[in-house]
Amino acid sequence: MAILCEDCKNYKRTFDPQISKVLHGHCRAIEYPFLLGIFMEERAGAFTAPKDCKYFQEKKK
Repeated sequence: MAILCEDCKNYKRTFDPQISKVLHGHCRAIEYPFLLGIFMEERAGAFTAPKDCKYFQEKKK
């Protein structure tokens, strides 16, 4: 499944086969210097970009 974050320079794809079952990848920008997981399904308190991603919204303007 393609996600819009793949076009963002702050997106890093997850290569680990176990983690990739629940995460698309990680964002370096939102909680820098930490990596923020981008989850495939909505979870309480989890980031499910791109609709809530201010970096994505700014890029679209």
